[in-house]
Amino acid sequence: MIPAVKLMLVAASVATLVCGVVRVHAQAERPAAIPVDVVVAAAPHALSAAGQRNFLYELHITNFGRSSLTVDSVEAMDPAGTALATYKGDALDLVVARPGTPDVPKKTIGPGLRAVVFIDVSMPASSPCPGKIRHRITFEPVETLNAPMQSVVEASAVATVCGSPPAFGPPLRGGGWVALHALSNSSIHRRTLLAIDGRARIGQRFAIDFTKIGSDGQVFHGDPAVNSNWVPYGAEVLAIADGKVVEMQDGIPENNPTSATRAVPITLKTVGGNYVILDVGEGEYVFYAHLKPGSIVVKPGERVRRGQVLAKLGNSGQADAPHLHIHVMDAPSPMAAEGLPLVFERFDVEGHLPSLSVLTDGQGWRPSAPPRSVQDEMPLENDVVGFPK
Repeated sequence: MIPAVKLMLVAASVATLVCGVVRVHAQAERPAAIPVDVVVAAAPHALSAAGQRNFLYELHITNFGRSSLTVDSVEAMDPAGTALATYKGDALDLVVARPGTPDVPKKTIGPGLRAVVFIDVSMPASSPCPGKIRHRITFEPVETLNAPMQSVVEASAVATVCGSPPAFGPPLRGGGWVALHALSNSSIHRRTLLAIDGRARIGQRFAIDFTKIGSDGQVFHGDPAVNSNWVPYGAEVLAIADGKVVEMQDGIPENNPTSATRAVPITLKTVGGNYVILDVGEGEYVFYAHLKPGSIVVKPGERVRRGQVLAKLGNSGQADAPHLHIHVMDAPSPMAAEGLPLVFERFDVEGHLPSLSVLTDGQGWRPSAPPRSVQDEMPLENDVVGFPK
């Protein structure tokens, strides 16, 4: 996992893809004056998981006024106005973040401040893909200068990316792989919003941390402080597509899994530990992180083939146990990029972890049903998957 180094936002540098337009309840044709700017900073990409079509994206709501505004509800709608996702009350609390001001009431946005709403639109995969998604934000009633009482902002529609995302080959071999922090609206990857190079982005929006459960249901044997005692340690890491190595880093020592202190100070340079970045074409890049030092067998500029061994799984950088962190992004920078869907051509769902505690409580985990084969999907958070040959 690569948690946020620091959460911060630079309002002026985020490209405005959705313009806030205010409408009064009974006078929809008349613009009103709730002083907010509503932005979708990255276009919603469709991807499939567990038979559903999902769009994970963020609304940035900035208060340009002199008084606080309190959000009552947020709705995502198709072009016809049918609600696709609605957040209100406790459900809204769970999807609102306040970068830079984490201790304030989440739904109240002070003057000059911003709230980020993490949206997850899910629908049956057989449903038509909405070409656009509209948004309605309802505030506690606001009375502005020379305007009547108002409460609703309807933001203009944002275009979705409905085409099937590229489907990749396996990053690892065999079964028992736990997709930690995979597709979810609340995973640590999903919520890691970073402002780097003058723009706030989520490079890890669709990232996965892969660890492995052994045939006895355990993730390590013996002393957990020894990296080689962990089941996934040293597994061969594979190219998920043909591509070119554009960047790599080696030589960072590994961490002690039982210690909170990392082997090196964690910075933007060391957070991924030993890593490889592949350019797989069409403006997409793949980041492999936390690799075993001295195990990387490719170099910058080298072209690789799908299935080719790149390195071995390790525990370097911002990692607390041996695992492979992998994500797809739109630039050759792990953090200064927007995360793109990570869809695999084929994998078997062997089960699902009800809690990560089963990996450390000594009970272990074993499948309770035959594996289920899926195609062109992304694993859900904490699915146990296998990659057939």
